[in-house]
This record gives sequence, structure tokens and C-alpha cells, in this order.
Amino acid sequence: MSSFSIRQLTFGTPEGQTHSHSYYDISVLDDAASRVLVHRMSFAERQPEPSDTVRVGIVDVADGRWTDIGETSAWSWQQGPMAQWIGGGERFAFNARDGERFIARVFDASGRDAATLGRPLYAVAPDASFGLGLNMARLDALRPGYGYAGGSESFMDNRHPEEDGVWKLTLDGDGEELILSLRDAVRFLLAHLPLKQRLEHAVRRYHYWFNHAKISPNGQRFTVKLRWRKPGGPWNGTQGVSLTCGTDGTDVRLLADATSHVLWLNDRQLYFWRAGELALFDDTCPRGTRRGVIAPELIKKNVHVRHLPPGPLDRLGEMVLDTPYQETVDLLLHDEENGETETIDRFEGHRPARGPFRCDLHPAPSKDGNAIIITSLRDGGRQVYLATRGG
Repeated sequence: MSSFSIRQLTFGTPEGQTHSHSYYDISVLDDAASRVLVHRMSFAERQPEPSDTVRVGIVDVADGRWTDIGETSAWSWQQGPMAQWIGGGERFAFNARDGERFIARVFDASGRDAATLGRPLYAVAPDASFGLGLNMARLDALRPGYGYAGGSESFMDNRHPEEDGVWKLTLDGDGEELILSLRDAVRFLLAHLPLKQRLEHAVRRYHYWFNHAKISPNGQRFTVKLRWRKPGGPWNGTQGVSLTCGTDGTDVRLLADATSHVLWLNDRQLYFWRAGELALFDDTCPRGTRRGVIAPELIKKNVHVRHLPPGPLDRLGEMVLDTPYQETVDLLLHDEENGETETIDRFEGHRPARGPFRCDLHPAPSKDGNAIIITSLRDGGRQVYLATRGG
């Protein structure tokens, strides 16, 4: 018997009305675990066009009531409009479109407009003092399914533009700063690659982009994926590295290559899927240092995993994870200290299992780790479910 119970929060599949939360590594639940940010869609299994919109709303966990906030055409299948709470529930934000530019809109807890950011928001510092933004138009051009369609600032005529990269944003909309440009990141990368790999980059003339920015618990560093491909050519997970950098733009480090689903455990350590294992690394200079492998008997394939509770921990204990990229997906609870694992629930009907239109569970826990939001195709369309400990 699972220590968590599952309850469906959103409905509408027979009427063609589906729902999802944005992503697994942002705050989609407020700190009280009483409200979840959700977006509502009306089609499936095709790439969004610039005119395709979703409705963003707040779902009340107690009764499933939907409070409509607004419409946006800045969204993707895998990460939605990055709708997330700021400061535990005092404010929230989601990305939007202003003509051919992407922006972010910030609201107070009641849904009133509070600020407009000049760039899309990707990650929010734990103390809500700032956010990080990435170029979602370039991301869409180079990794469809994650960026936003139709933006005018992809800079695709430049393989590694110096005027684009990771932006530090004030959440009142008053300021922005480019703290790590693509050009500087690529120069750093090439300086730390073996000669053979440097020559490959020179010959193939890759285009580079950033994705998956995440801020350390103390807000002093961030990690980001630097990836590359030839436009229109093949891409796989080995064509990228994870960097870490100070949030003031200094002290860039090469965490590791070919990483996936990177998360901060604390201010000094991160864990991620790499080379057939869920690895724990120290954020050391100039390269990360591997410290061990997590749950090797259980985790043999890439997963979305969050430690519980999701704040900084000295060592891993309880974790929630899914088993993605297959038609039947399990939601698991694992305790690394005693080695015990239980299946919270099994979700069938996840077709397609792979590709840009797949539906991952993306388990997103509450602040105390006692509630978990997921999105599943269990009833035939994307809908949001809540797992509650002891519920």
C-alpha cells in the first residue's frame, strides 16, 4: 500500500480540453500546497504555431476549482509557459508574447498584474530576489518542443552570439543583465576540451544554445546546459555540457558532459543522469568531481527525480521519480538511506512514449514534500493529478 494517494485535479479530455503543469523543477505548487499553476490546451500532437494559445489558471487543490488568469502564446509541450510561484505564493509569473518578442508577466497572489519583464523567465531564486531568463526563440529553433514558436530574436545568423545568453532579471521589471553570453560560454568550453574535440567543433561549425537554468539554494550560483548541433542536423544528449557559474557572471566551471536532468542537492553538490547512472557531483573548479552513484540497483535509465523535501540537504534521503519514455510510467518513492522503494501509482496510456509530443509525469513536489503534482495521459488526454502523503 502506497504512503501516497492519487487524485485527479483537472478534467475535460472528452471535450478536448486538456491541462498540464509547466515543469518538474519549478514551484508549481504554492508553499501551502493549496494552489497549483496549470495551463489549459485545446489540441495535441503537433507543434504550436505562434498564434496557438493556452489559458493559464490556478487550480484549488481542495475542490479543483479553476481561477482563470489569462492567455499566452509563449509555451511549449515539455515546459508549458514556465508558470511558477514567486516567494512561495506571494506572486506568480508566466511567459508571454509581445509582438515578436517574448516577455514574462508577474502577478500578485490575487491575479492582478504586478510587473512585466522584458525577457522570458526561466528560473526564480529561492529568496525571490531575482530570476534567470533564456532565449526561447533560439531554443525553439534549435530544440523544438522546449522553446516558443515565432520569436524574432533567435540570432540564427550567429553560431554563438555575444549579445545573447543567460540574463539576470529583477522581478519588478526594472532591470536585466547579461551575465553569461553564448560567446563567452563557448570560449570557455573550447578551452577545456581535448584537442580532438576542439577540432571537431571548428570543422562542424555548430550552433550553440542554452537550456535548463537552475539556481543554487543560496542563490549564489546557477547551472545551465550548453548544447550544440548543426541546424537541421541530428542531435543527441552527448552534444552538450552542464556549466555552473556565479549569479554575478564570474567563476564559470565545467560540471560534466552529456548530462541530463541536473538538480542542486545543496549549494555545493548536484546530481544528474550521465553515462548510465544517476551521479552525484561536487561543484568544483575548473571541473566537477564525481562523488558517487545514487540508487544504482533501482535507477538504470534516465528519470525525472526530486529529493524530498526539495530544499537543500546534506545527503540524499527520500526521492520521488518517474520512469519516462515508455507507454506505462511508474511514479516511485525511494528512500536512499534504507534502500526501500515503493510504487505510488502506475500510469498507462502514455502514447507517444517519446518525441516532442510525449507527456512526462514531471513530478513536482510541494515545499514540505508531502504533495506531488504530476501530469498524465491516464484518461486519454493530458490532465493534472495530485499525490498526497497519507491522503
